[in-house]
Amino acid sequence: MILVVCSTIVLGAESYEILLKNNAGNSMVLVAGSDQRTCFCLVNTQTASIKGQNGGDIKLFSSDNCNGNYQSLGPNDTAYNAQWVNSASWGKSGIPSTDGYLDGQRCPNVFA
Repeated sequence: MILVVCSTIVLGAESYEILLKNNAGNSMVLVAGSDQRTCFCLVNTQTASIKGQNGGDIKLFSSDNCNGNYQSLGPNDTAYNAQWVNSASWGKSGIPSTDGYLDGQRCPNVFA
């Protein structure tokens, strides 16, 4: 399960986070818990930048389902001009991704 928060404090457990920013300067942190890997559809979210915040193994996809060709992003690196990204996968390396949902929606606009 994915947690979507503006800020988070995790004590005693490792979590994986990516920070999304849009052109208006709004930001949102997406969190995958320890031992998890999440795929989140971003096709309806305008993403000016995507930054790993201990994001683990981060992959950025032009598809909306984390399949096909991808660009890797370091766990604490930033991708700018990220409007082309339609889905992102992050978290623990070597395990399959689970779909992330927000309020029961697969491809929400997280800034709406």
